[in-house]
Amino acid sequence: MKWEGIILRSLTTRRAGNRDPTRLLPLYAAASFATITEPILKNIERDKTRPRKRLPAAKDGPFQTRKPSIRKPKQQSSRNTAPELESPSGAKNLPTRFGVSKDIQHASQQQASTTAWSDYLNLPTPPVVSSLGPGYILGMSNRVHIVSTPTADTSGVGLLLHFDHRRYHFGSVGQGTQRCYVQRGHSLTKLENLFVSGPVGWDSMGGLMGMMLTVADSFASTKASLLEKNEQRKDQGRPLLDVPDKGFDVFGGRNLTHAVATSRNFVFRTGVPINVHEFDEDPRKGKGPHDFSKPDWADDTLRVWQIPIAAPASAPENGTAPPRKRTFDMMAESSGEGAASASRSRSRSRSPPPRWSEAAAEAKKICRGVTDAMFNSDWALDRLFETRLGDVKATDRPWVRGENGLERYTGKMAHEDPSVADKIVLMRAPWPSISTTALPPTKPDNTSISYVAKNNGRRGKFDPKAAKALGVDVRDFKLLTKGESVKGTDGATVTPDMVLGPGIAGTGFALLEVPTIGHVQGLLARPEWAAADLMDGVHIFYWSLGRGVFEDASLQAFMKERPDIKHVIMAPDVSPNMITYESFAALQTSLGRVDPDRYPILDFNNRSKDVAAAVPSSVVGRTGMIAKLLPNYQFDESETVPFPALEEAAQLEPKIEALAKEAAEKVKQPEFLEAVEKDEQDIPDRDTVIIPLGTGSSMPAKYRNVSSTFIRVPGVGCYLLDCGEGTDGQLRRALGDEEFKRAMLDLKAIFISHMHADHHLGLASVLARWNKITRDNGQPDAKLTICAPHQLSTWLTEFAMVQDIGYPRLIVVKNGTTVEGGHRSIDWSPSGLQSIEAVHVRHCVDSYAGILTWPSGLKIAYSGDCRPSHNFARAARGATLLIHECTFGSDKQSDAKAKKHSTMDEALDVARQMRARRVLLTHFSQRYSKANLVEPAKVAAGEGGEAKEQVVLFAWDLMRVKLGEFRHAAAFVPAVTALLEMQDGGEVEGGELA
Repeated sequence: MKWEGIILRSLTTRRAGNRDPTRLLPLYAAASFATITEPILKNIERDKTRPRKRLPAAKDGPFQTRKPSIRKPKQQSSRNTAPELESPSGAKNLPTRFGVSKDIQHASQQQASTTAWSDYLNLPTPPVVSSLGPGYILGMSNRVHIVSTPTADTSGVGLLLHFDHRRYHFGSVGQGTQRCYVQRGHSLTKLENLFVSGPVGWDSMGGLMGMMLTVADSFASTKASLLEKNEQRKDQGRPLLDVPDKGFDVFGGRNLTHAVATSRNFVFRTGVPINVHEFDEDPRKGKGPHDFSKPDWADDTLRVWQIPIAAPASAPENGTAPPRKRTFDMMAESSGEGAASASRSRSRSRSPPPRWSEAAAEAKKICRGVTDAMFNSDWALDRLFETRLGDVKATDRPWVRGENGLERYTGKMAHEDPSVADKIVLMRAPWPSISTTALPPTKPDNTSISYVAKNNGRRGKFDPKAAKALGVDVRDFKLLTKGESVKGTDGATVTPDMVLGPGIAGTGFALLEVPTIGHVQGLLARPEWAAADLMDGVHIFYWSLGRGVFEDASLQAFMKERPDIKHVIMAPDVSPNMITYESFAALQTSLGRVDPDRYPILDFNNRSKDVAAAVPSSVVGRTGMIAKLLPNYQFDESETVPFPALEEAAQLEPKIEALAKEAAEKVKQPEFLEAVEKDEQDIPDRDTVIIPLGTGSSMPAKYRNVSSTFIRVPGVGCYLLDCGEGTDGQLRRALGDEEFKRAMLDLKAIFISHMHADHHLGLASVLARWNKITRDNGQPDAKLTICAPHQLSTWLTEFAMVQDIGYPRLIVVKNGTTVEGGHRSIDWSPSGLQSIEAVHVRHCVDSYAGILTWPSGLKIAYSGDCRPSHNFARAARGATLLIHECTFGSDKQSDAKAKKHSTMDEALDVARQMRARRVLLTHFSQRYSKANLVEPAKVAAGEGGEAKEQVVLFAWDLMRVKLGEFRHAAAFVPAVTALLEMQDGGEVEGGELA
């Protein structure tokens, strides 16, 4: 690889103004970024002891339209700035392995050889507690809520630990977790620490990225609002408000940092300190004795002990690391059996280095540097660097210095005129995190992380009479309640224990994640269970079990030996597959009463296993159950979320029922059926089924999930257009387990339009389920075609090192390699398609609309997110179906332009230009689903052809419509619109997730 430049970012420890030169970490630039003539990355590691000023989060990514300015580099200082960069011709430290220069590698190795593993874990230091014990820290109530249980919608157990001033999340942060918080009415604004349980994989962290983005935006919004108010208060001469400088910490098992870092190409915020920590080591390995008085993590409210449960030695790896040099232009040639076998062989033969070897320490530092840069850099939109025009991609938009200052370069690009290759232009500085082109390799780890968490108790009741008797001034009472000593009137020292009653000892819970039967013995052998001091006050065990684990006799014996502990059991084969999002389910049921063919009943099962028969002190965990820890322990089932009463939702208002009945009679009339048959004779594959799985924008909401559309062409295969978070759960709810399995067996291709997180965060889960189901059902050689932006190729490569997603069997085509007039020689036969054409559209960098064409002549055009595109309309001329976004209503055109989306009128104009026969509008908030009815329109059929009717529908999550029944569905639109008008339109439109 030819490296044109290298970016060095200094990770330093600012203590007393000093810096540690051994903590330099390289983040290296890709060749496409060309020569960088100024240091574009500053020191961004947060000081652990001193607050640091941060910028509000960037809302719309780096490719906005306002004109930038050139920032001149600050003068060099030996104390506070990173070193200047040399030009490629004079560079001394060219990148070697993973882009790390040899000099820096040497420094990293020296650091690794002298640093304890706990330094790399980088956990916060426990607070200093009063000599009277931790009870002086806490004086509030404390409880645990069950937020999620294993269902089709949510993959695991999620617990919300609630204090008055702070929140903690324990357990799975799988897909749908954030939507569960919304459904349950829990706010994320006070969530500061998140403890991920189990092995690191998409089931345990599939919703993490979306939640981190939401929390980051919440922090930034709150801070920006306070800063704005302070500006006003400053002008008014009023005292300033306190601006919190808090961050967000995520803890989990090995590979968590690597897994988060894989998202660097599509997750980015500035000035929000989100820290990722790994529990890499067992702090209590060996025979002991062990000191359980010191937690593995603590703050002023909570103490946490991590419990790593070893995987069985014979357990298969849950992932296969792909070869490092594999290309992604087209993987058809390398995804055969030979390549797959070679990949597996290389993965097995690689002998792992010592756990905290120099290489592992270096790799961990690189990944931590990437995650730091993803959330807490000082990157700025208006920062530019100089480069040769010949090093600029054809799709980039450089700037030049003109007579009136900076202006866009409008001349020929170097590929059009080689003579301009040496012209100096200006480009925006890249996001810091994407400068790392490849992460160090890792391998899957099945160690399951569990936790014991205990609050710090509660101080005793303050006795004002005793304080007055000791001569304490009333103004000093509050100091005593905080654990501080004061002076009495006679000069004698009065300590808190002299005026406080007995305190309440710390209480807590354990979250035990046992994913397989093979993990049971590792759990039983843990020394924590024999530690009386640790277990004192732990009243409840939350069990997150894999399928079949509860039946293990030794595990049940372990529970029975602890009858005083409440055992709350949650597992896929124990918990009811109840509907998680009951608000949506109720509305879906009402829609089903209006139009049962388009809105079928969701798949669910409210049965659960009788665990108390096996373990008397156990209960099946249900969402809404509460364990009150302070002031007194109490297990409260009164708030358990009831099974949705869908029979109530099935009752319709007389007006709506009359409209629905009128539509049902209309679609049965012979003249209606005859007109449909005549109009649709030229439509191929009329039994093609379209199921919108997510029709909302930005983030999961109460009634709408994020973007994805499922298409089934009978006799050919199944297809997905985008794959937002929760896609597989939505599909399971729509189809049921058996039909979902058939859909995975028939899945042929997935099209990803762009790299905003709300369009592809569900992909890993879909791939993992496809991989398992095809292997378990006799299709180990099945292939799956993925058309996506090139950044997704990197993500697939790196995440496949963490979890098995069927990587060797994927055929990945980069969007842009199949542009108009530039089709490459691609074998589409595994996908059942004739072609997939990607058309560049305006939204974010590398945004594409897709045109899927089948041999039968069926053509489906999908816009993704974009401004209206004439090129797209022309390329998809005569499409059978257009699926187009309309994020904004027609009265919000300025908003649509600013955020590079489309209004409803603009989407319909594209449909008219395209002459699409059928149109499905999607990607809008609920308020836009109540738009006025769009009447069918005649569209030109071409020269000499008869004008055909264009039918437009609005998409709704989990509606099911056949291509040949759009006019049937349109007949029910008045009734559907009337029903939606009666619903509470409480949806709030949010910004982009990336």
